[in-house]
Amino acid sequence: MMPVSSDCQILKEDNVTHSFCGLACVGWLYQKIKDSFFLILGTHTCAHFLQNALGMMIFAKPRFGVALIEESDLSKAEPRLEEVIAEIKRDHNPSVIFLLSSCTPEVMKVDFKGLSHHLSTDKTPVLFVPASGLVFNFTQAEDSVLQALVPFCPEAPAGEKKVVFVGSVNDVTADDLRAEAEELGIPVGGFLPESRFDKLPAIGPDTVLAPIQPYLSRVCSRLNRERGSQVLSSLFPFGPDGTRAFWEDLAAMFGKTVDFAEREQAAWEKIKKQTALLNGKKIFLTADTMMELPLARFLKNAGAEVVECSSAYINKKFHDRELQALQGVKVVEQPNFHRQLEEIKATRPDMVVTSLMTANPFVGNGFIVKWSMEFTLMSIHSWSGVNTLANLFVSPLLRRESLPEFDDSVWLEGMMPAAGK
Repeated sequence: MMPVSSDCQILKEDNVTHSFCGLACVGWLYQKIKDSFFLILGTHTCAHFLQNALGMMIFAKPRFGVALIEESDLSKAEPRLEEVIAEIKRDHNPSVIFLLSSCTPEVMKVDFKGLSHHLSTDKTPVLFVPASGLVFNFTQAEDSVLQALVPFCPEAPAGEKKVVFVGSVNDVTADDLRAEAEELGIPVGGFLPESRFDKLPAIGPDTVLAPIQPYLSRVCSRLNRERGSQVLSSLFPFGPDGTRAFWEDLAAMFGKTVDFAEREQAAWEKIKKQTALLNGKKIFLTADTMMELPLARFLKNAGAEVVECSSAYINKKFHDRELQALQGVKVVEQPNFHRQLEEIKATRPDMVVTSLMTANPFVGNGFIVKWSMEFTLMSIHSWSGVNTLANLFVSPLLRRESLPEFDDSVWLEGMMPAAGK
C-alpha cells in the first residue's frame, strides 16, 4: 500500500490494463484540430482497429490515415513516407501533420523523431506523437499530442496573467468554459489544443494552466518545468461538487473569492431524480479511460457505494485533490483484472463501469454495465455538463428496469421439439 494522504491509499498491482491503444485518441483530436492530419505508421491490425472503432464511412475523407507496414518493410532501416506525405498535402492541405507510432514500428526501433524531422517543412511541420499501445492507453495519447504542440505555443510575456484550459473538448463546451471564466473576471488565454494549429495559446511564467481532463499530467508538468506556468490543483470539473471546487479554486488563483455553495446545491437539485436512483447502488469501476477518479468521486457524493475505483495510472501530485475526496474508497492502480473478476462475482455490484472489450462478458453474466469510453466522448464538463454526466450513469439502470423479467419456460419451450414430431 502506498500512502498518498491521510485520507486515501492506492493499491498498485502492476498489471496490464485492458484498454484501447493510444491510436483511439485520433477519433476526437482530428475533429478538434480542424487543420490537422493524423498519420499512423502501423499494420493492417491498426487500420482495422481504426476503421471499426471510429466508424469510418466508405465515402468519408477523414483527416487520418494509416501508412501500412508490410512484411517487406521489416528489413528496411526506415520507412519512406515522402509520397504519403505529399498525397496528404495535396488532398487535405493541413497546417500540421501528426505522425503517430504504433506497436510494430516501436518494436522495430523506428527513429520516429528523426523521421518526423526529415519529413517536416517550415510550412507543414510533421510532429512525432508516441502513441503505441505497448506504453499508452487511448486517453494518455492525447497527452502526447499536446506535448508535441508545446514548442509551437508562443511565449507569453511575464506579467500577462491568463488562464489556459488544458484538454480537448468540443467547441460548445469550450465556449461555456470561456464564458464562465470571463463572467468571473478571469482573462482567458485560450485552450490547448485550439481548433486550429495557428491559434495555439501563448504560455509563460504567469499563465495559469487549468487541466479539464484527468489524463494530462505530463503536458502540465512539462509546461510548469519549461515555461514556469502555474498548474491549478483542484477537483476536475465533473459534477456539481467538482465544478464548484474547480471554479472557486481557479478564481482564488486570480485573487478572487467566490462561493458557489448555492449554485452547487441547485445543480444537485436538478439531478435529484438521477441521484435517487444512484443512492445506495454498489458500483465497480475497472481501469480504462483514466477518468475513473473524478467519476468515482461524483458517484460517492451522489450517494452511491463505490466498491472499487481502479485506473491505469495515478499521479499522486496531479490527482491529489481527487484522491483526498475518495477517502474510504478502495483505489487501485493498474489492477489485476482476474482479481477484479473474482471480487465482482463476490460483491455482485449493481453496475460495472468497464471498457468495450470487457463489457459483453459482464452483460452475459447478468451485470448492468456502463461503457467507460462514453465519458470521453460526451460533454460532461462544468455546470452545463452535470445533467449529461448523471444521465450517463442512470441510463443503464433505467434500461434494465424497462426490460421484462426473463422467462426460462419460453426459452426451454423454444428448445424442445414440438409434440408429435
